[in-house]
Amino acid sequence: MSDPFAALYHAVYEQGQLFGVDQPLPADPLQTPTAPARSHSIAIGGGAFGDEGKGRIVDELCGILAQRAEQLIVYRWNGGANAGHTVIVGDQRLALHQIPSGALHRAAVGVLGKGMVIHPEDLLEESFQVAQQLGCEPTQLALRVDASAVLALDTHRAFESALRAWEQGGSGATGRGISPAYADVLLRHPVRVRDLLAEDWRERLGRHYALYAALIGGLGAQIEAISVPSLCGERCVGDLNAFLSRLEGTRAFLQAVAIDAYPYLAARWAQPERYAFIFEGAQAVGLDPRFGVYPDVTASDPTFGGILASSEGLIAPEQIAVRASALKATYSSSVGMRRLPTHMPDPLAARIREDAHEYGATTRRPRDILYFDLPCLSYFARVNRTTHLVLTHLDIAYPDVPIRVCTHYTDLSGAPMPYRPDQRYLDSLRAHFRDLPSWDGAALRGVKRLADLPRSALQYIAFVTQALGAAPLMATTGAQRDALLSWLP
Repeated sequence: MSDPFAALYHAVYEQGQLFGVDQPLPADPLQTPTAPARSHSIAIGGGAFGDEGKGRIVDELCGILAQRAEQLIVYRWNGGANAGHTVIVGDQRLALHQIPSGALHRAAVGVLGKGMVIHPEDLLEESFQVAQQLGCEPTQLALRVDASAVLALDTHRAFESALRAWEQGGSGATGRGISPAYADVLLRHPVRVRDLLAEDWRERLGRHYALYAALIGGLGAQIEAISVPSLCGERCVGDLNAFLSRLEGTRAFLQAVAIDAYPYLAARWAQPERYAFIFEGAQAVGLDPRFGVYPDVTASDPTFGGILASSEGLIAPEQIAVRASALKATYSSSVGMRRLPTHMPDPLAARIREDAHEYGATTRRPRDILYFDLPCLSYFARVNRTTHLVLTHLDIAYPDVPIRVCTHYTDLSGAPMPYRPDQRYLDSLRAHFRDLPSWDGAALRGVKRLADLPRSALQYIAFVTQALGAAPLMATTGAQRDALLSWLP
């Protein structure tokens, strides 16, 4: 099979077409979106396998949209305490897990949606840390929690630990009890935020504890003795009284922030001239349980489609003006058991890993480095209904090394094959590559204007955005917080 992007390569690299990437977008998609999309709305999600650097993009967008509306709603639609991002408050770096990264802006209200699973103790501790930085009480934070959101409790974390010990069945799990909490919904026995706030909360949570004590006992372990992680450090789950006592300490906080989110969102979504929306996703489309490579998947819906379910059918992805997937511009990274045909060997992988700090934030485990994979990333862009791209790590490029891009797959007989999220299938494929001219990434660090990008970088951006069928929205050119490029007019 010949390269399906040969004509695009000819147009960009031989005829000099840049498809407008050297200029801002001809119209502001946030201000004048295409129908049926609502103005002043944007969703940011991971476009590959996570760790794409979404947090700083959300922070930048908060600054832009906060000037266009009376109030900014930053809505988190999936995941739980398994997410992690760093924000800067004053001169302090603050690690967030359940609170949306944009929620610390003065004009913003952070909303934890129904599609999330909430760990009450961790959320309270995280809120204490944020409030301490802002000089206020946790209940004074501009934070709202959907009362219908499911709880992810120490019982779930204990079950995940016991299951891993019993069958090594927790591959890819963070130990935060995310999968068991989502499984409760399918098994028809979830506990929600509103259950913890009910008058008979002790009975409801007591039945939940008894169920998980039985499940864990069936795995040969005792729930009381299992140590689970928390933001305050490791602790034993303890007996029922200890479990309920910790939860009781969160009720006053949750009573102050819990809302019936549907009417709250509906009233604000209907007024685009007053309210701007940023939808912030956790993880990435490549970790979706349907579109990811099993077992390295998450339990929630990290795609833009997850917004529809989390908002109870109120907000469809097509109504959001910009659906931007974040990608590492010149490579991808992966953590876990998945093995892709585009795996990059050392010494280049080691060089990128060191320069881009591609190590797990908690475990320090080195991430696998992959070549930029057009079949895979095109698949993700399509199933995620992506309209725009955020290209991070544009500074990870070397003038002495071309940027290798996978253009297509074949089977061993040479027949063309598409990307599919199945490990056995992927093991049977052969990747085919094209080398593209590179640039000096170190010299590019800190560039903030499109006019200051080298032509080879503009050509590359033109090539990959056209190949993936999405317009460029933003890019990062270094680790500094203000090392950002924007195509917004």
